[in-house]
Amino acid sequence: MPLVWRPSFLGLDDPIPRPHRCLLQPGLPRQVRSRAADVRRGDRRSEPSGRESFELATQAQSRPAHSDPALSNQTVLNRRQFVTSASLALTACNSSAIRGTTATNNALDRLLLAHAGLPPENDYGANHYPMAAEAMSAIGHEFAIPTEWRDGAGMYHGELRRASAIEDVASGLGDPARHGDWLDHFRNALGRTPWREVIRQWCPVLAPGLAGAMFHGLIRTAHAVRAIRQRECAARREELAAGLAYWATCYATLASTGTPRHTTDETLQAELASVKHPWLSDRTDVGFHSAMDRLLARPLAPDIRPEIERIAPQQELQTTIRAAAAGFLEMLVQERNRIWLLHTVTGPAAVGLILPDVDDPTASTLVEHARQTVIALYAAYGAPFVPQQHVRNATPPWAELVERTVASQSVHGIKLVEALHRCDDGRDRLFRSVAAQWLEWT
Repeated sequence: MPLVWRPSFLGLDDPIPRPHRCLLQPGLPRQVRSRAADVRRGDRRSEPSGRESFELATQAQSRPAHSDPALSNQTVLNRRQFVTSASLALTACNSSAIRGTTATNNALDRLLLAHAGLPPENDYGANHYPMAAEAMSAIGHEFAIPTEWRDGAGMYHGELRRASAIEDVASGLGDPARHGDWLDHFRNALGRTPWREVIRQWCPVLAPGLAGAMFHGLIRTAHAVRAIRQRECAARREELAAGLAYWATCYATLASTGTPRHTTDETLQAELASVKHPWLSDRTDVGFHSAMDRLLARPLAPDIRPEIERIAPQQELQTTIRAAAAGFLEMLVQERNRIWLLHTVTGPAAVGLILPDVDDPTASTLVEHARQTVIALYAAYGAPFVPQQHVRNATPPWAELVERTVASQSVHGIKLVEALHRCDDGRDRLFRSVAAQWLEWT
């Protein structure tokens, strides 16, 4: 399907074309449970494909919880654990040279190889194709990754900026002139150290700067983490190095207002709905390279929670993503800075992809800084709203919403709808309402 292009009002070309889903409902099909067990026993023949995994999980979501009485008292399966165990990728990655290698049948890896080592989009924008392709693979549509996305690597020209090898970490953070140095650093680290150790070492360092580039360093890293967790290979190690390097290059910390932070789902939604908006009357379309200016111009968000008071990071992340989704639904209806506020959902959702591979203190640090950035983004680009006002009484099922999003080939839409589906806690129709509203806009 050829790409259809929307006008670029962001300084980016956007082709039109579940925090963290923790639980599946008790009506999980026996087929899924038996396959997961087979994989844990080492029977690789029983692995479902990515598409099968998505379809079976979607069936489980749509089933009434009481549809299988035998499961009524069964411990709920953690969806993340299942997807991790039942690896979505069926084809082996090629572990030979990075650039110029084509001897792989995996569409995602072919795209990652094509984009390896390239400079950022539009002079330090965010390269969206690798992230969107990984999201498509995760929801079982790897076969539909457009060849134009792989060929799109030809749009990026030039060399990454380099100065000298990274020795003083603090001085190198947030410096675009060191992007190539950071990529070399993380390539070397991943070449000599298991990738999980690299993540555990560097996430605490990078977490305070995850707001940089509107969450995009974090998001690209998170998609790479999920990909390499499914199957490790040279293409995916290179993509992880690229994500970490971009995160370090765009590192930016936010000033705090000095006010205490709220703790519950309801109070966070209320805070997003009523936060002060210094630029409320400014309806100018803000390009990517100017988007961070508002976040850095003045303190916009409250303090992060002191470490001694932190609660379970997964619970806090779910609260953050749910509140962000509720706000984003209303901003879609108001047609208010939809692209930038979309990242209040996909940014924290990306944190959920990293949590399985970091310790609790690091997880809490990531969640706290993601939450702070969400509030700052609403102050900078949002408007007052009534929470839950436009949650729909009826929405299409996830399978239909995903199919429509994949057909659109929108890199932002695919990342958003994958995150919404993964993070849907099943409490109501909020997440599906957001997806449906997004699709009506695009």
